[in-house]
Amino acid sequence: MKHNNFYVRPYVKNWNNPESDSLHLEYSYDKETWYSLNGNNGILFAKGGLGRMTEPQIVKEGEDKFKVYAKDALDSSKTYVYETSDLINYSDEKVEETAKIKDYTKPNDIVEISKELLDKLNNVFGKPEPVVIESVENVTVEVKAGEPAELPKKVMVTYSNGMKEEKSASWEAVDTATAGTKTVKGTVSERFYLNPLIYHRADPCIYKHTDGTYYFVASYTDDEHNLVGEYQYRYILLRKASSLEDLADNSGRYEERCVFTKAPVAGNNSPHIWAPEFHFINGDFYIYFTTCIDDNDCWSIRPHVMRCQGDPMKDEWEVIGRVQTTTTDSIAFTEFSLDHTVLQHKGELYFFWAEKHPKVVGANVGGDYDENAVQVNSDIYVAKMVNPWTIDSSRICKVVEPEYNWELHGFPVCEGPAVLVRNGKVFMAYSASGTDALYCMGMCTADADADLLEPKSWTKSPYPVFQSSRETGQYGPGHNSFTYDDEGNDIIVYHARQEERYLVDPGYQPLYDAGRNACLSRVYWNPDGTPNFSVPFPSGEPKEVKTEFTATVVVK
Repeated sequence: MKHNNFYVRPYVKNWNNPESDSLHLEYSYDKETWYSLNGNNGILFAKGGLGRMTEPQIVKEGEDKFKVYAKDALDSSKTYVYETSDLINYSDEKVEETAKIKDYTKPNDIVEISKELLDKLNNVFGKPEPVVIESVENVTVEVKAGEPAELPKKVMVTYSNGMKEEKSASWEAVDTATAGTKTVKGTVSERFYLNPLIYHRADPCIYKHTDGTYYFVASYTDDEHNLVGEYQYRYILLRKASSLEDLADNSGRYEERCVFTKAPVAGNNSPHIWAPEFHFINGDFYIYFTTCIDDNDCWSIRPHVMRCQGDPMKDEWEVIGRVQTTTTDSIAFTEFSLDHTVLQHKGELYFFWAEKHPKVVGANVGGDYDENAVQVNSDIYVAKMVNPWTIDSSRICKVVEPEYNWELHGFPVCEGPAVLVRNGKVFMAYSASGTDALYCMGMCTADADADLLEPKSWTKSPYPVFQSSRETGQYGPGHNSFTYDDEGNDIIVYHARQEERYLVDPGYQPLYDAGRNACLSRVYWNPDGTPNFSVPFPSGEPKEVKTEFTATVVVK
């Protein structure tokens, strides 16, 4: 859909902390539906006072020239003032007396901007809009009177992100008995999957085997004991079906078996069996997973692997144990480490995983700047494998670490790597921040021929590529895997919540909330060859969303 008007408005979340009480931006085309930029995270942070702002207002002073005002959240008599030409880069902060600022009259007011400026904002902070069919090619057919019109079985459609593809078309009947120019209505359809597909399963992984069979594993949560840690993450359940739809909870057309169990550890704590992934390597099936290695410490989690050399739904799964290293002086798996995936690429096996390590970042502590302040990051690493249970730890590459504020909400986290190789590129999606409604996905990209163990090979996108959507009622999407459907379309498999909750909610611990459910969405492709994950599909039954168009039949 082509838009003629473009609007932006500022907001803060007012959660009584500097991260939330910062300038946020959202945009709209109609002043009714709003899209949050930067994953609903702040883009401008106050430096004065205690660094918290409230009641922001944007005042337009000319074409692409603005002033931004926001009160000090702890002293309403003071207002922060900034100047900007693009709502991306801001002048040095000024602090003025609120009563003396005549322009500061309508906090959260809506401001009209140009399409060019919105494009700039999207390039920096992401474009959190659904990808939809925007147009269908013009079709004109000539036919002799009395003969049937041969309309094309497929037509070229263009999506709102610029992607083009052929889709099957259906046509209404057209009268060719008499001469003249006739208009005939056609229809193309876009598939929406059942959403959620599988309930109470976080960190979902779906693998399509060479025989067309789909296998599903995920982090298991027990909804009957929601928010009670000892009942969560104790099993690995393996599900098998002949189609993506047949994997659904109520389909009645899948097999399922428990392939691994672990009892609660000391203090009735969860053993944290997290993020199992199903892979087929060199003729054998493998499940990679994490769990604690010390029954007295539920947080002592490390990567593990198990193998089946027969039928994964019937035969034995051998627990090989912890993923091994080839050297003893490596940082690999020395600390809290999880969320691993395996990439088979150009004859090599690569192992991606997340691991926590301290980093000196410098920070304001008690009003003073401490240059030695430490932040414990969850970073993502990659190494080659010498076999499916051992990494070559002599050379390890850190692919990404949390740095943007959308990666720092709640906790500084990059985790859940998932890899898609297309169009001469390696795309590594990952998840960021705490596991509440601000959980989101980022992406790093490398050339398919590059050295994946060289940090310079990877380019990080500066904004979330997949995030919550109030419009579709899906929150905290992330920790994904990739598969493809029977038509060959790339599919992103992810978990999302259907309830908007945050770490700041009293008594809420999202990690043990069973409300993360496995979902599916189609991956679209931008004209530059990069993936577009659109927004999470709304909840509902599977359906075909129809787009109508017209063709011209000239009867001679």
